[in-house]
Amino acid sequence: MKYTPRYIIGATLVCFQAMSAPAQDIPGKEQVVEIIHRVNEYWQSLHKPQEWAFWDVAAYHTGNMAAYEATGNAAYRDYSEAWASHNQWKGAKSDDRSTWKYHYGESDEHVLFGDWQICFQTYIDLFHLDPDSAKIRRAMEVIEYQMSTPNEDYWWWADGLYMVMPVMTKLYHVTGNTQYLEKLLEYFSYAKALMYDDDEHLFYRDAKYVYPKHKSVNGKKDFWARGDGWVFAGLAKVLQDLPADYQHRAEFETVYRDMAGAIMRSQQAEGYWTRSILDPEHAPGPETSGTAFFTYGLFWGVNNGYLDPATYTVPAIKGWQYLATFALQPDGRVGYVQPIGERAIPGQTVDANSTANFGVGAFLLAATELLDYVERRQDSVFAFSYFKGNGEDGLHLAYSYDGFKWAALNNDQSFLKPELSDDKLMRDPCIIRGGDGRFHMVWTVSWTDRGIGYASSDDLIHWSEQQYIPVMAHEPDARNCWAPEITYDPDRGIYMIYWATTIRGRFPETQIEADNGYNHRMYYVTTSDFKTFSETKLFYDPGFNVIDATIARDGNRWVMFLKDETREPAQKNLKVAYAESMEGPYSKASEPITGDYWAEGPTAGRVGGEWVVYFDKYIMHRYGAIASRDLVNWREVSEKLAMPDGIRHGTVFKISREELARLEGIQR
Repeated sequence: MKYTPRYIIGATLVCFQAMSAPAQDIPGKEQVVEIIHRVNEYWQSLHKPQEWAFWDVAAYHTGNMAAYEATGNAAYRDYSEAWASHNQWKGAKSDDRSTWKYHYGESDEHVLFGDWQICFQTYIDLFHLDPDSAKIRRAMEVIEYQMSTPNEDYWWWADGLYMVMPVMTKLYHVTGNTQYLEKLLEYFSYAKALMYDDDEHLFYRDAKYVYPKHKSVNGKKDFWARGDGWVFAGLAKVLQDLPADYQHRAEFETVYRDMAGAIMRSQQAEGYWTRSILDPEHAPGPETSGTAFFTYGLFWGVNNGYLDPATYTVPAIKGWQYLATFALQPDGRVGYVQPIGERAIPGQTVDANSTANFGVGAFLLAATELLDYVERRQDSVFAFSYFKGNGEDGLHLAYSYDGFKWAALNNDQSFLKPELSDDKLMRDPCIIRGGDGRFHMVWTVSWTDRGIGYASSDDLIHWSEQQYIPVMAHEPDARNCWAPEITYDPDRGIYMIYWATTIRGRFPETQIEADNGYNHRMYYVTTSDFKTFSETKLFYDPGFNVIDATIARDGNRWVMFLKDETREPAQKNLKVAYAESMEGPYSKASEPITGDYWAEGPTAGRVGGEWVVYFDKYIMHRYGAIASRDLVNWREVSEKLAMPDGIRHGTVFKISREELARLEGIQR
């Protein structure tokens, strides 16, 4: 089957030949988000969440949760929560272990069959959003029982690798139990030996289809697109979660990269993959579920540095063009999904009305990974504002392409000299891009002043007149205003400025003489124009001396990273708190997320699908970083970090390549 893809631009239908789909034909962020909402809202409008937890529905929910993470649409999370609750956070529901089976079956006794375990992926994701052990109790019970048996042949069909491999890595992150990784390798090795073709770098669906016992209509090896799609997407999910230092990580990476090459070479000119990958005549024409999984896996590899962008971006984009311009129907229905089965069937009808829950889930995975690609491409450079020394010479800037290797701009000379206060300092410079597109900066102007500094810029080079904001002038006993930050709420068009202040006589329960008697709490004001400001209010009192707060949005919630400044007994570490609105109230601070060292000045951003928190290891006179995918389990990544010499407390943010080029072009 041939087709001519169509893009809708405004109200105009633009046609072009699929074979010429160049890399620059990349949709904008708004278009991708609109498609995600159109597809998901169409599906959810027709299907209530109260459905069983078997693989087909559960596979949809893996895509739905990706859509929630990408868009922050709370309705998507609520839909999966309702589904999980309906199923009592279980897969197959039998509690009699003596009856548990792991061959194919749709009854409640087939607890150990992977098609009943894919649901655990979504349950674990929901657990991380709102920790409650009841959500993952069954997942842990089932998988830990499975691991206690001597059997290794649990994943005897290709689909099972997507269904359960990510469950193993997710549970490892929850528990820290390395047996999940040991059994992951054992089960994967069995599946690979059974189904993987070392010459073609593809998986047969199961042992029945291994060549030459089974052949396509033309006598060729018959690799089922959706089956290999399950494996390829599952490997991407596993690599995303495997520890960087896992000793067998290379074994998974090698299979993933080899599969990527085979998948790229077998793509049809129109962007899709046929149901029998290496014999297009076996079951000709487009198929969406396999194509969507392949597109997701290719974009993931490009986004996360596993695949060469020069080689794999075009195939990924061509796959998306098929999905968005042919498979996707105007009302949001995803068509050309092969019905439930286990092979490519000659003569089977697959058309625009052929849709299925698992196909929609695969489509959403591809769309959300494309969205990540688009966002990286549009704002592909990290910037870091910082100060040096005592802040006398003002604002310094650095940049990075990967978030870890940083280079100073302007020969590490100042971009803006401080003019405010008698001290004329510019410490702790915090920069964000506001809703108006301008860069807004606040900073500490003095060790003792009761106000902060503010300036704005269109390009980080030319700055407005510096403005003194007397945020604590009404408090005669305020000793300071330190480390101010700005956070923007785009839903309300409101900026919040917040900082740490010690007010003599306040909070006596945590007052000590050490650290010069400082006993900070966080305070804040809001503004929409940086001309008029709300009344200063207490922002956060965690019951200890707190400083250096910074806030980021995570979907529909707000996450605050903060320093516990307690001196006796010494804390001097970073913690996390959460709120449903920008101004709070924020939760109790978490346990420390940093290690056995003193840390301050956190700033956070998303790097390669993870949260990365940068901070000053100020006693050691160097910067550090920690990373997490779920804001719960953190690992040290300081060894990957290379920062300019002498860098002090600042902020990470994103700029375009064009903005970077202008910054690189100045010499002062």
